[in-house]
Amino acid sequence: MTGANTTTMRLAPEIRQSVSRIIRNVTERDDLEPGGDLFDQGVTSLAFIRIVAHINETYNIDVDVAELDEAHVDSLSALVAAQLASK
Repeated sequence: MTGANTTTMRLAPEIRQSVSRIIRNVTERDDLEPGGDLFDQGVTSLAFIRIVAHINETYNIDVDVAELDEAHVDSLSALVAAQLASK
């Protein structure tokens, strides 16, 4: 396993918790399923843009939502982890 992969694996739980916290803070909801699509759970496009902006600011990265297959905690967390590992 390469150093970047080891770092990504080590950071994954912390990143997932942080992304979940950002989503809860922006949406002011605690009832969102982490594995479920955020839009299917009622998150608006504007809220999603705010979520991504907070993620970018928190991690000093530039998440491109076009890279996402689905909009859920796990996919956002994986994208953050990948960008951090490539730094």
